[in-house]
Amino acid sequence: MANGIIGNDPADMADLMGKLDHAVNEIHNLTNTLDSKAQSVRWEGQDANNFKHSQWPDHKRGLKQIAAQLEEVKNTVKRQKEEQERTSSH
Repeated sequence: MANGIIGNDPADMADLMGKLDHAVNEIHNLTNTLDSKAQSVRWEGQDANNFKHSQWPDHKRGLKQIAAQLEEVKNTVKRQKEEQERTSSH
């Protein structure tokens, strides 16, 4: 028990939610930027085809999965924050 808090500090949880939301947005923006460049890069041949049509799409899916997982974490934090607020208001 730190500083007499049992459960969580809703303001601190809101800050965490904001940071998670920011990270999700950054991953989406970065993924879009990289995807645009990966599709337009001047690169020909079998290695380019492999990268553009196999390797990069796999990595792009991975980035999207990370963003989705962080979104789930944010939603968990939000539920816990709201639960703490309901409990504290009684």
